Amino acid sequence: MTQFKDQVALVTGGASGIGAATARLLAERGAQVVIADLASGNGATVADRIGAEFMALDVTSEPGWKATIAAILERHGRLDVLVNAAGIVGDVVNGTLASTTLADFRRVLAVNLDGTFLGCREGIEAMRRTGKGAIINLASVGAYYPTLQSVAYGASKGAVTQLTKTVALAGSESGHQIRCNSVHPGKIATPMLETIFDQYKQRQAAGGVDPRTAGRRIPLAEEGKPEDVANLIAFLASDQAGYITGGEFTVDGGWRLLR
Repeated sequence: MTQFKDQVALVTGGASGIGAATARLLAERGAQVVIADLASGNGATVADRIGAEFMALDVTSEPGWKATIAAILERHGRLDVLVNAAGIVGDVVNGTLASTTLADFRRVLAVNLDGTFLGCREGIEAMRRTGKGAIINLASVGAYYPTLQSVAYGASKGAVTQLTKTVALAGSESGHQIRCNSVHPGKIATPMLETIFDQYKQRQAAGGVDPRTAGRRIPLAEEGKPEDVANLIAFLASDQAGYITGGEFTVDGGWRLLR
């Protein structure tokens, strides 16, 4: 497929999980993909496998973002798609309001919120060169309900949801068509989900419930695949979604229906 032929796409957090699945799909559909990740080893391996470029990036670094965008514009002259998929979960078992330290809270928000903000700010400026583009921010179903055991994570994703709407409006200024939407995954089989499972296992979740069994309460059951989310991201990045901006899109197998 040549859906993204002659387009340049930057995917943060592209070394694994949803980011890697998205980078692969965009590359398969003709985009020149740049994977940016702090995990340089995995990121470079994924990039080589799909014929993409790799750039090491700490998304919390303002100079890092500026250098990455500058390098893309120097090499390719444009940026058409930005997927802000980099994120961390923090402590989802003991990350309560009482037990979360200010340092831990700031650490999670630095990656999930600051990183997304910097990406949007620098990305939208680059897209103004052509007057159009698409930004997709990874939020979470955790943005929609209280996260009593992961205060920092829920707060960060709620903020990303609101930020997305502001970026969407800013992207329409001066006649530009730079769209921005948020995608809200539920229980997706990624390394982040494994981290959550490991935390529950180590701390023995209340009542001894195996968090994996939560999938039995999801209407479509089981865990989703990273590709399920990547397919939606690719649609939102494409011209087929040219009249969609400022939206929130859930990929959770119907989990939110029961919350």
